[in-house]
Amino acid sequence: MAVRLLESDGKSMKIEFEGVPLAVANAIRRLIISEVPTMAVEEVLIIENSSGMTNEVLAHRISLIPFVSNIDHYVPPEECTCGSKLGCEKCVVRYVLKAEAGDQPMTVYSRDMVPEDPNTTVVPVSGNIPIVKLAPGEKIELELYVRVGRGKKHAKWQPGIATLYESKEDAKKRILFVESFGFLEPKRMVLEAIKILNKKVNDLMRIIREGEQHA
Repeated sequence: MAVRLLESDGKSMKIEFEGVPLAVANAIRRLIISEVPTMAVEEVLIIENSSGMTNEVLAHRISLIPFVSNIDHYVPPEECTCGSKLGCEKCVVRYVLKAEAGDQPMTVYSRDMVPEDPNTTVVPVSGNIPIVKLAPGEKIELELYVRVGRGKKHAKWQPGIATLYESKEDAKKRILFVESFGFLEPKRMVLEAIKILNKKVNDLMRIIREGEQHA
């Protein structure tokens, strides 16, 4: 069994597997897509929206903005002990988005979202993502709640792309290509997937052992 890093540039990476069972390599690929946690806007509170964009479309566009995800500090709401629907400092990052066009049309960008905590490391991956265009006199005022989630719940939490294919040089070798949307570095995506896979295997072993004890 051998694993070799072929390429890595911070945004994507290629890993070569040799002698690794196809089921294991494919499990890593699937876990990257569906279960590696990231952070995105889960809830949008619309205080005012006089733009030509409906509330639903505006909220949907904002929810698809990737955020640099500090998954070491924050936990999913269902795993937090705070018990609050609004969340706490361990499970939510709050943002405010206020914009009003004067005499000229204006475009609202992701950089216009202001965090409640100015020192937060959970920020949009780019400040140049357009959200909505306002005509003269139009205004939006929103509260945004960024939370940890997983791709299996909604695609907005999917950390990136993961594909698995056979090597052209050797059919016994398989290549895992991983590309990040910006939430996490590709290396972290792979390591998190492996950690999740290990936990699932350990949980299965524990259940089997407990079943044997009660048999």
